[in-house]
Amino acid sequence: MFRKKRNAQIIAFVLMLIGSLHSNAQGLPTIIEWQKCYGWNGWYADEGSKIISISNGNYAAVGKKALDGFETIWISNINRKGDLIWETTIFDDQSYTGFKGIDIIQSTDGGFIVLGRVNNLQKLRFNATNGRQIAEQKGQGFYDNLVVKLNSEGRMVWFKVLGGSGEDIPVKIIQTGDNNLLLLSYTTSLDGDLVNSNKNTVGFNRDLWVAKLNQDNGNIISKKCIGGSGDEIASDIKQTSDGGYVIVGSTTSNDAEISPNKGGKDILAVKMDASLNVSWKKTYGGSQSDEARKIVALSNGDLIVGITSNSMNNDFDNPISGDFPNNYEGNIWLFKLNSSGDFQKRKILGGSGNDVLNDLIPTQDGNFAITGSTKSSNGNITDRGRIANNNFASYDVVVMKVTSNFDLIWEKTAGGSADDEGNGLVESEDGTFVTIGTTQSFDGDVSGNHYHEQDSHDIWLVKLNYSCQANITTDKDFIATNTDILASETVSTSDKVTKNSSIHYGAGKSIDITSGFDSELGSVLEFNLSGCNDISATESRPIQIKIANECREGGMKFKFLPFTPNSDLSQYRMSIQNLSPKIEFNFSGNTLITKNNIPDNGNAYFVLTVSRDGYEDFSYQGYTSTCEHDNAPINCPENNENVILDKDYYQAGETFTAKWTGTLLPQQSLNWFIENVTIISNSGTSCTGRIDAFPAHIQAQPSSLPDGSRPCHGAIRVDFRGSK
Repeated sequence: MFRKKRNAQIIAFVLMLIGSLHSNAQGLPTIIEWQKCYGWNGWYADEGSKIISISNGNYAAVGKKALDGFETIWISNINRKGDLIWETTIFDDQSYTGFKGIDIIQSTDGGFIVLGRVNNLQKLRFNATNGRQIAEQKGQGFYDNLVVKLNSEGRMVWFKVLGGSGEDIPVKIIQTGDNNLLLLSYTTSLDGDLVNSNKNTVGFNRDLWVAKLNQDNGNIISKKCIGGSGDEIASDIKQTSDGGYVIVGSTTSNDAEISPNKGGKDILAVKMDASLNVSWKKTYGGSQSDEARKIVALSNGDLIVGITSNSMNNDFDNPISGDFPNNYEGNIWLFKLNSSGDFQKRKILGGSGNDVLNDLIPTQDGNFAITGSTKSSNGNITDRGRIANNNFASYDVVVMKVTSNFDLIWEKTAGGSADDEGNGLVESEDGTFVTIGTTQSFDGDVSGNHYHEQDSHDIWLVKLNYSCQANITTDKDFIATNTDILASETVSTSDKVTKNSSIHYGAGKSIDITSGFDSELGSVLEFNLSGCNDISATESRPIQIKIANECREGGMKFKFLPFTPNSDLSQYRMSIQNLSPKIEFNFSGNTLITKNNIPDNGNAYFVLTVSRDGYEDFSYQGYTSTCEHDNAPINCPENNENVILDKDYYQAGETFTAKWTGTLLPQQSLNWFIENVTIISNSGTSCTGRIDAFPAHIQAQPSSLPDGSRPCHGAIRVDFRGSK
């Protein structure tokens, strides 16, 4: 049953379905589906650095393994159950330490680009599952960057060693918009590949180094150093929606190049254009040590920065409490910046112990996920007590999911009685998460660790899946969020839902809407009594719809044309929810005729729901008016025009072409009304644009004539639907 307590106000449309057609349902708690230890019985420790999903649904990972005292760069292909398909190691039998895999991306040909760190290089050995390759190669100096192209089976195609005679520390490699590579590192070198990079020469300091590389051979196309008189340490780089790049890291400089410094180590953010020219540099900090670890660049230009900091003042000002007592332990922070680097908002996460953020990713539903390490057992860290024999003085892996407004959705710790660390995180196609890091434990959640008397570190992979909690109480601010709250028994909610959010509440017995619950017009709420059940046959792509309208006396006529792309109307069920009781509705089949009785001839809102077995429901909030107030004629003939798109389904960031099928009158133009769309060009009855985010739509409407009158041309709207 559904219960509303103490006059909670629901403004948005509430759709109550007994059978849900949602897939990939997510409940608040999580469980470990599987865990794997990879390692050898050698010292110097094994460690996982990064994991990615690849085109066939499996994973690729990098890190380091140690054998007989030699550290090796480790690259692997892993199936969906965590089993190794193949692995490649890269090492030099003349150099014992300093080798580590840092980053990996999949190339368009199905192979991989790997970024690694090498030390005092003499001769590289590539040991793949299906063969060995040896290459004579002298290093440039102490630590160097190694960029390697592997084929889809892990065999080396080409490699490049980049650096100078100092320390060159690799951080990140990404693909550029022109199908080349961009390397991010930091350096103390002035010679070798660093010549003409404009490095700051004040003291033996570290600067950021960015190098654009040819994807076919790794040759340098362009390069640049960024830094002041102190140390600049790079952590991450992402391409931005304008085609440029943003870098984050830390800085100790306080000079004309980089300032101000607010004490100790500050966060550094640098924006560059596509040609690597610096657009702006910003610092953020408190009085202690502040490190930006990761950044997410959103399609609207905003930037989300993942931070580890032990400051509690200036840009990290936060009320002192038992959970966050200002005891100089690190906390996880999230910052939101606009496209100019101006501060927008912040959030502290963790507890009173030391909490470290190592990875931050956007999720498929528009939220964010974090992995790292924690010594906390309060605040946002609530489940460490379930780990058998847990030692709270040691680190555990922590994974959190937060809303786009930075509110915590769930957190999960994993580990044993020794130190366990999460370094990388990936979301799988099914909405679950896999984290990679390292473990020293032999108990708790860990099994299969390889023992060595000096150092028993293993690479540790953990897949987190969703379980269904019996009873859930939730009080969150959901802002522009699409997520599910599921329980097998009951849900009690006092959430605040705004900015076109879509929230699905599911429980087996009852859902209580309690005092404080509120939702904003434009958001869609779904309540059902299916509990945690999921219909696996549901198509992940939703229904699309086109909407035609024209004026009628006292109101409007709407015609709804759904497709999946099958446009047989008998396959669809449609319903209308009237959000303005003063409006008269006549709805039959796929046609809605309204009569507006509001005295001021204003707009009135309704919600259309379209369902089809095996597909996700489509919900559309529209409005109707009397038409007279904008000089439109009444009793127009049927609107048979259409808007034709070049595809059925899109992804955010994709371009599209739309064409209106009608004919304009002389002195008339075609207006395009948009949501979350950027118009690139338009001519006549066609336009080209880019989808910035979902939900998104485009509407074609002929303009008024110069005398202010509007002929009988109705509007045609089409909603873009995302391909998951």
